[in-house]
Amino acid sequence: MIRSRSRSISQPILLCVYLFAILILSSAQAKNVADDVRPTYYIYLAGPEVFLPDPIQAGVDKKQTIERLNQEHNWPFKLVGLYPMDNEIENFAPDFKTGMKIYHANIQLMDQAHFITANMVRFRGPSMDVGTAFEMGYMAGLNKPVFAYYDAKPFYGKDETPGIYAERVARHYPVDADNPGKDAHGQSIEDFQMADNLMMIGSLESGRGEIAPSFEAAVVQIAESLQAQMKQVISN
Repeated sequence: MIRSRSRSISQPILLCVYLFAILILSSAQAKNVADDVRPTYYIYLAGPEVFLPDPIQAGVDKKQTIERLNQEHNWPFKLVGLYPMDNEIENFAPDFKTGMKIYHANIQLMDQAHFITANMVRFRGPSMDVGTAFEMGYMAGLNKPVFAYYDAKPFYGKDETPGIYAERVARHYPVDADNPGKDAHGQSIEDFQMADNLMMIGSLESGRGEIAPSFEAAVVQIAESLQAQMKQVISN
């Protein structure tokens, strides 16, 4: 493990990385390793982008970003995105049965993935999308590393930072004018100087509540964590 809170990749996968690392370190052609011989790691691409006017293109864009980063950095592994709308749902209809098909299909994608990167942008309120929150929790429950970023521009047409959750609540939800620690219904507003609910921030891989400023930055964080694990396996 890289940090005390880090969730490492399973031993069989690490063994694969270890053997491959020996191969590339002993080769003068390491920088030219072909894609088909590099181990592949899958990233589940979570976020409310599935609700955008063109959700499929949003997934295509993310996958193209990952492929560009693979080529630019020439990592000794290949990262591949798994997007919820990769699923083909038969007899799609706006009904309960279709919703359950989507749920199970997304679960299968997360079971396949090694990592998750989630857009924690505020969505229809001061907090993040609840479906994305579930997906982060599911992956954390599988002991798979959780990474996050905050990208507001596709939703609000402008860049913004996550800021502090309590401050965001005050901007987007009625609060008690005389007591900023309470909402208009007298209920307390969580304030631990975090960007969202403490359970979501606590699930992040860094253990420091680090939310990357962009999707690209989050993917690079995933690659760096893999490289660190590779080096640690070799050193041991």
